[in-house]
Amino acid sequence: MKLAVNARFLAQATCGPQRFAGNICRELKKLLPETRFLAPPQIHNRKLADELEVKIIGERSFKRRRKLGLPAGILWEQIELPGWLKKNSQPPLFNPANQAPLAYSNNFIVIHDIAFRLYPEFFTWRFALYYNLTVPRLARRARHIFTVSRFSKETLSAHLHLDEEKISLVSNAVDENFRMPIEDRDPDAGMPKTDTPFILAAGSLEPRKNLSRLVTAFQELGRRNLRLLIAGGGNQKIFRQVPELAAAPETIVFTGPLEDRQLARLYRRAEAFVYPSLFEGFGLPPLEAQACGCPVLVAEAGALPEIFSGNALFCDPDDPADIAAGITRLLDDQQLRTQLVTAGLENAARFSWAAGARIVIETVNRLPGPTP
Repeated sequence: MKLAVNARFLAQATCGPQRFAGNICRELKKLLPETRFLAPPQIHNRKLADELEVKIIGERSFKRRRKLGLPAGILWEQIELPGWLKKNSQPPLFNPANQAPLAYSNNFIVIHDIAFRLYPEFFTWRFALYYNLTVPRLARRARHIFTVSRFSKETLSAHLHLDEEKISLVSNAVDENFRMPIEDRDPDAGMPKTDTPFILAAGSLEPRKNLSRLVTAFQELGRRNLRLLIAGGGNQKIFRQVPELAAAPETIVFTGPLEDRQLARLYRRAEAFVYPSLFEGFGLPPLEAQACGCPVLVAEAGALPEIFSGNALFCDPDDPADIAAGITRLLDDQQLRTQLVTAGLENAARFSWAAGARIVIETVNRLPGPTP
């Protein structure tokens, strides 16, 4: 076995790290077919699991722990996974979604960002505590770390006291669902029913995405013939809730979680895509919007200026009036819209999942094995 992958992400709700993990693993499977993907039971994404030919391990203990009310996923990752690996030649283990078994010496881990450390108020206290206890230790013990932007690399190095040579970049990218034209005859199952023009936002319903200020900015526009669609769901085990969203007016529509093809249709139909996030290690939704030909407004925060400089409009995420002014420019300035659509398509084309998978494989092959 040349490479094993911690595929616990298949049993988790889909957020940014899980989307990254699924796409990078598809490419690993293509480039290195003998890669072994290891997952706990109760997989959510069965289609992807079948595609990756996932091996389920620790089924009995996982079910037993769930019946006892224990954190079965965490215990699987920290006990069952390293136990299986140690009995099977201790291969290099690629961990694509921020976590890894602490009691394993052959880890390669992707740490997308450290928002849990810099902004613990965005998360539940249990989640922030667990990540603050585990991620710094995993980072120090890992054979190598991957992250998704120069901003995240510099932040990891500074706050976790890591040598930058231990960190490589493996960027997000856009998958084929957002690159292929989608015809109007495609089914609309699960899509919001509106003939009114709309602007679109997408992401988890959590404080970091700054949706409460976006709602305020949208209301300041005062445009009766316009809707705001917000695509995404919340995960109460990870993120603090945003109670202000419950009082949003009827002109604001919450779609809930959508499949990629449904989301791609919304990107293509939207007048503009708005992403006023307070902190991002990369920012995948606006890149997907660009790939679909939608002009984008993003916050001048985190890694967003690095990824979208010269191909998106920027706003101050702390100022609803500035967010509203940016939306107005995107709606009314046709020349600007045309420029941003062209630049956005070029920007989205810069990034590749296959290139990221090759970096992972080359890094694993380059580094010597751990000392027994």
